[in-house]
Amino acid sequence: MTGFRRGQRRFPPEFRIHPPPEQPPAAVCEPEPEPATADLDDRTVAEVATRMWRVLKRFSGAETSRAQRMAIRDLTAMSERLGEAGVHVQSHDGISWDPGMSLQALAYEPRPHLERETVVETERPTIYRGERCIQFGHVIIGVPEEGQGDGTGNH
Repeated sequence: MTGFRRGQRRFPPEFRIHPPPEQPPAAVCEPEPEPATADLDDRTVAEVATRMWRVLKRFSGAETSRAQRMAIRDLTAMSERLGEAGVHVQSHDGISWDPGMSLQALAYEPRPHLERETVVETERPTIYRGERCIQFGHVIIGVPEEGQGDGTGNH
């Protein structure tokens, strides 16, 4: 405040601006705890997570406008927040298919250049809430075309 007073001395006392009164430091406000996902039922959490996953998947790899990039950034932040709350979304694209997996195969499609049965598209992701699976994934399985892979054509 010395510079404040020094600049004011050239004026008569009745025209001087008095320094603001010293204020005590503002009390540190503790943010209210955000409601956890425990307040929501599993079906609602799975639906929200699935819809966010679908939108992010739709925008991935495509040319996007500035507004779309901003939406992607917000959706990614929301997805990360769900992850912090214990909700994890698992996509299955590109993994080898085993009939014993906890996934529902919606279709089997012959695909060129496959050596074994592979998940080629995830229609609905698997969603975990903590250690519990609250939604099983739905996938499309690519099978080797006739004459490729093991030659059996079985799926």
